[in-house]
Amino acid sequence: MELTRTKLTYQKIRSRISPRLALAAGLVALFVAIPLIYIFIRALSAEPEAWQRLFQERIWKLFGNTLALVIAVTSGALVTGVTMAFLTERTDLPGKKIFRWMLAMPLAIPAYIGGIVHLALLRPRGGVIPQLLENLFGQPVLTPSPLGFWGAAFVLTLFMYPYVYLLSGAAFRTLHASLEEASRVFGRTPIQTIFQVTLPALRPGLTAGALLVALDILAEYGTVALLRYETFSSAIFVQLSGRYDRSAASVLSGILVALAIGILWSELQLQGRARFTQMESNWRPAPMMPLGKWRIPAFLLVFGVVSASLLLPVGVLLVWSIQAFLDPETMAMLFHTGSQGFGTYVWNSLWSSSAAAVIAVILSLPVGLLAVRYPNRLSAFISRVCQVGYAIPGVVIALSLVLLVNRFLPFLYATPFIVVIAYILRHMPQAVRASESALKQLSPSLEEASRVMGRTSLQTLIQVTLPLILPGLLAGGSLVFLTSLKELPATLLLRPAGFDTLAVRVWVWAGEGFYFQAAPAALLLVLVSALPLSFLLRREQIFK
Repeated sequence: MELTRTKLTYQKIRSRISPRLALAAGLVALFVAIPLIYIFIRALSAEPEAWQRLFQERIWKLFGNTLALVIAVTSGALVTGVTMAFLTERTDLPGKKIFRWMLAMPLAIPAYIGGIVHLALLRPRGGVIPQLLENLFGQPVLTPSPLGFWGAAFVLTLFMYPYVYLLSGAAFRTLHASLEEASRVFGRTPIQTIFQVTLPALRPGLTAGALLVALDILAEYGTVALLRYETFSSAIFVQLSGRYDRSAASVLSGILVALAIGILWSELQLQGRARFTQMESNWRPAPMMPLGKWRIPAFLLVFGVVSASLLLPVGVLLVWSIQAFLDPETMAMLFHTGSQGFGTYVWNSLWSSSAAAVIAVILSLPVGLLAVRYPNRLSAFISRVCQVGYAIPGVVIALSLVLLVNRFLPFLYATPFIVVIAYILRHMPQAVRASESALKQLSPSLEEASRVMGRTSLQTLIQVTLPLILPGLLAGGSLVFLTSLKELPATLLLRPAGFDTLAVRVWVWAGEGFYFQAAPAALLLVLVSALPLSFLLRREQIFK
């Protein structure tokens, strides 16, 4: 009788949605949605002449350029990521344990820093490799150019494939051996099994990885601007920073966000129809596939990818940094630029990214609690709205904040806090997903028992829920910190005078051709980014 009464009490507690929790989650969703709504309002209210001019001159070209780059890089990342994951997880590849770590670490390198390195090495005039070949052969030697569409696609693929690699690698590790064994019993060859059984089973992870890559490409500014390939993001940046045409920037931003939301909706539809469930409880890993005569070619392939995406950029930055430290004039410029020093750039990067991470995690808690503990259409809608930041590039968030703050909150304009707000809006989805994932792993009975014993909702949250989900919250905060640290376009557009981060200084110095001066800042940015990434990889057992 007492047990029945306790169960009824549990159900009564779970059936009541706290009005304060719903209000808090709704306010967070409103905070995230306002910039998106406002940018659409400004786009639709732009003068007809602006729409007509852009449709005649720019939009179709920008749409074609952007979509072509998204397709090329997403396809390249899928092929590269899945191939690397298969070789390191399912074969007897030599050195695969260290390769697992090295293949994931390019996520710590911002794509524009990789672009700076490859441009310095391969640019047609003055590049290190063309000069070496010319000196060696006594005449100019044709080398691949990093500029334009193919150069941008190549560089971005090198630094985007880890999204697919990590997700497909985790899927390979958890795939049941019986799937492939059944396929072989029915007469399929190993190659047929991979394409007809294994890859379809990995589809949810591959689709999620492809989505992350596609949305990152839509948001990318630094690499495409550096390699002279025009997309929506670079065109919006030019309209804002060069021509000061906010109407044209609003129109382009509205179309870009509509494209991003279309990609996000397509992914949700695909995932909604896909269901992959492991029915057997006696799970066992699939056996390793011997490479035989392909061991050396496979090793060289993986080593080539690691070299181009990790060893080469880090090695070049290290050499440039050493040369900078050996040159007194470069050192003087590095540590005393105007009224600021190198330490100021480091501090600005650390405190702004840390503040964004802490605030994003705090704001994600009511959203996660509402979505996980009280699942219904309203909570699902609020959760989806709070994750819409995936579909809003940094340059669009910067434009919306410029317009909103100038009109409604002028006291925030030209302060570092607007930069922090941009980081939060851009990377809130990472915190929300981490909070929801951590809460899903926590049994509701623990919170219900706390409530039955007389604790209030707030006491239960502080004394029971938070300590148990803290590792998941730290993972989400680390991811927000990592991505905020590398954010470039929003920082460039919103930073007040005198507020430079490491990412900004790397971009400014490299744009002026001072590669030696930019190298220490770029190397430090990579090393600082590697710390939270290492934490995340250890948490996902990449290092096992």
